[in-house]
Amino acid sequence: MQYIKINHVRPGMRLARPIYNKNGVMLYERDTRLTSQGIASIKNFGLWGLYILEPAEPVPPLSQEDVELERYLTVSTFRLKDDLTLLLNNMTPQHIKPMAQEILKKFGGLDHKINFAGTLRSSGDYVYKHSLNTAILAAMMVNRLHYDYPEQLAIVCAALLHDAGLLLVPDEILEKGERLLSTDERRLIRGYLEKGYQMLHPDYNDYKFPNLTLQIVGQMARLGYPASGELPQNVRWKNGTHVLHTASMFDEMTSMNLDREPVSELAAVRYLREHTDHYPAPFVTALTQCIHILPSGRCVEFSNGQTGIVIEENQKNYAQPVMILFSNNQRVDFSDAKFQKSLHIADIMKTMDIRLKADRETLKKYKSDPKTQEIAKRYSEKRKKLVAAGRL
Repeated sequence: MQYIKINHVRPGMRLARPIYNKNGVMLYERDTRLTSQGIASIKNFGLWGLYILEPAEPVPPLSQEDVELERYLTVSTFRLKDDLTLLLNNMTPQHIKPMAQEILKKFGGLDHKINFAGTLRSSGDYVYKHSLNTAILAAMMVNRLHYDYPEQLAIVCAALLHDAGLLLVPDEILEKGERLLSTDERRLIRGYLEKGYQMLHPDYNDYKFPNLTLQIVGQMARLGYPASGELPQNVRWKNGTHVLHTASMFDEMTSMNLDREPVSELAAVRYLREHTDHYPAPFVTALTQCIHILPSGRCVEFSNGQTGIVIEENQKNYAQPVMILFSNNQRVDFSDAKFQKSLHIADIMKTMDIRLKADRETLKKYKSDPKTQEIAKRYSEKRKKLVAAGRL
């Protein structure tokens, strides 16, 4: 399965994920072979890209839970958009608290890990999809952290609201992507995030949001966009802010963004683990207890160039699965210390296609040496003469 930007999608490509409309009705099933008309129709939905199956790739298994999650994300994205539009127009949001309660009911009490669905985003739906994904991750994390229900509800409400200020940012700035933003533009975005916080009327709270929700949204506004900066040491950060900070960055990294390709769940968690000053360990651990990082069937690359497939997920330690090496069918159990010393999982395989990419740079690597070129040239000239003489 590959992430393909919408402008690079071509007729004949097959969908890896279904596409739903705002009411949850399936428009295109998995394994649908796209036509020119279908691509044009999908572009009208405002999708920035699609998940596409590779030419010989079979349709991967999809549980009923995965199907329901895909549908739920689509429908809820439009519901959140309606509510944040009310907020922008200085009107009372109608569904933030009911949505938070529904998210907690669906995801907050799960006793198992889920396949977290990274989403493809355009500038038009970025805020809604990111906020919704952050809310779902937060709901699962607060359950693992054993917070009481009022605190859980306040945190999930904050997740749905924390990026509302980004809806005020001019498109030409937001579409530049994080890496191209100037210092002045980052300062401007932080100002809009603060304005989004003020839209909640925190001084008198006539929208009746939980006080903790307002405090967390206010702290998230101080972090700017994206919320990847180091937490200042002179602030008493709420636990809910740590939850949102961690969930937000994980979702940012694993979903198709405006300015960069997504990274794997494994790479994202490693980043969070390496920046404990930004993302305290207990919150990252809670995240890894909620979602599959290296589930069965996942193909990985090792640092020595070998590849393999996970045959048994380790529920206690995602970094120690049982695998089979493709090179010799050797079974490797990473809970065994001897394998931990000799093999290191580099990342999840992005593609199963091992064909060489035939671009100019690759071809240069296989350029013949001068002597071989000279022999080939003489052979070619001799062959031309034989052909001209009718002897071939």
